[in-house]
Amino acid sequence: MGELVLVLLPAIVLVALIWGLATALSPRDTGLSDAEKYQRDLAERSAQHYAAQVQAATAARARLESTTRPSQNTQAMHSDLAQARKYTERR
Repeated sequence: MGELVLVLLPAIVLVALIWGLATALSPRDTGLSDAEKYQRDLAERSAQHYAAQVQAATAARARLESTTRPSQNTQAMHSDLAQARKYTERR
């Protein structure tokens, strides 16, 4: 019985030491904390809001330009009419 204790006790201590070292040296949980999740969510919502603002501004600019500037077809028509007037005035 005494020999069994002399063999098992060091084996148990050795196993516990190896387990403790493996646990201490293993990488920690790489999951995101609640604060990191909140920061990522906030950044994503901010980016979506910014994209929506850019899209709305682009659409508003297009509407403004379409009402203040004549289209290329209209410009071409006016230049054709002006050339026709010059041509008829020369005759």
